[in-house]
Amino acid sequence: MSVYRFKVCLEDNEDIFRDIDIKAVHTFEDLHNIIQQAFKFDGKHAASFFVSDDYWRKGLEITLRKEDLPLDEEEIRKKVEPKKLMSATKVAKLVEQPFQRFVYVFDPEVQWTFLIEMIKITEENSKTNYPAIIRSQGNSPKQYKQTNMAKEELSPDLMLASLLDDPEIKDEEIFSEIGDEDGVEEEELKSLEGEEGEEDVDDIESEDQEDGDFQFDEDEEEH
Repeated sequence: MSVYRFKVCLEDNEDIFRDIDIKAVHTFEDLHNIIQQAFKFDGKHAASFFVSDDYWRKGLEITLRKEDLPLDEEEIRKKVEPKKLMSATKVAKLVEQPFQRFVYVFDPEVQWTFLIEMIKITEENSKTNYPAIIRSQGNSPKQYKQTNMAKEELSPDLMLASLLDDPEIKDEEIFSEIGDEDGVEEEELKSLEGEEGEEDVDDIESEDQEDGDFQFDEDEEEH
């Protein structure tokens, strides 16, 4: 029986990839499950495969969940491209050419996107349990990235850091965002600005007198 070998890589980082062997009779749901296993994801979100051309443009969609399918014939007619269900669609049915490509999108809110390309057709090995991960290159990314944390969930220090990193936010807005309790009052800012400047002349003179460092003009020394 024919076995397809697919290279599955991250769209944003093609150096992170997995080579997967899967039988022609397996379904896209089998392929979905082995990709989840290969990249250590939890499989708790919606996912879809898209038949792709050589430029990674998406075509026919093969979706994981039945609820993502068109509900009735009228809705089906409105769809430019019909959808298929992973569990009911064999991989071989949509492998139409050598080096067939698919785009795999997992968790629509985060949009994890993988590029899939068939790189080889081999014969089944009786000692291999298919589908199988043949090669693994690069560390799997963390599935749940903390990039969209709400401001109210940030600690004051982290909030200040995030505000300082934004060039469009003015100083006044930064201190107002931090809040009166932990922020710096306007009077304190003014006093700090005074301290950062040069020392007051009177203070300098008084320090010189205390140290006994009196300086005389050359004319005075001659007399």
